[in-house]
Formats: sequence, structure tokens, C-alpha cells
Amino acid sequence: RLFFQAGHEIHILTGRRESDGALKEIEELGLEHTHFFSIADYHTEIGTKMHNDEKGRPWMDDETWDRTKGDYCKKHKIDFCIDDTERYRQYFETPFAYMKINKDDENI
Repeated sequence: RLFFQAGHEIHILTGRRESDGALKEIEELGLEHTHFFSIADYHTEIGTKMHNDEKGRPWMDDETWDRTKGDYCKKHKIDFCIDDTERYRQYFETPFAYMKINKDDENI
């Protein structure tokens, strides 16, 4: 919130689709943001070959999926990224911090 209140851009990057409730969940958590980006929606839009897994989640080849957030950050000149998936780090030129969040923690 401090970054948002100070006028900084806050980009939320997720694999989930907006239509699957990702943006709604972000708003319910009270996360301030200026931009929302869905890996699945982006790749659908540009025609990347994808399929849904047994739970209906969108998937594509691992390297394409894993590098998408790093490519986004580079393109948009993001100052730093915090993510809960450490394997993405190898695709970032942007400073990257790995943080695992426990959603059951009442301090979130």
C-alpha cells in the first residue's frame, strides 16, 4: 500500500485468468494495484498453443509459461518483482525476490 500511496505503479502478474476470478480475489485481499496481467489471458490473446489440465487450468510448454513474467517485466521496465515461484528467477533481468505466502496466515 505504501508504494501505491506514494504514486508508484503496482503490476499484479498471475497465471490465473481474469475470468476465473483472479482479479476479484486480488481486490478482496485489498491489494492495491495499477495494472493486472494474466499469463493465460495474454497467451490466449496472442494465440499460443495451450491446453487445460484435469482441473481446467491453462497450460503450455514450461519454458514459454515460465519466462512470461520476466519478459513482461523487461518490456514494461519494472523496477523489481516479488513472486512465489522460484523457478521463474532464471528468466528475469529485473531484480527478483522469491517469497512464499501462506494464505492461511491471518497477518496477510
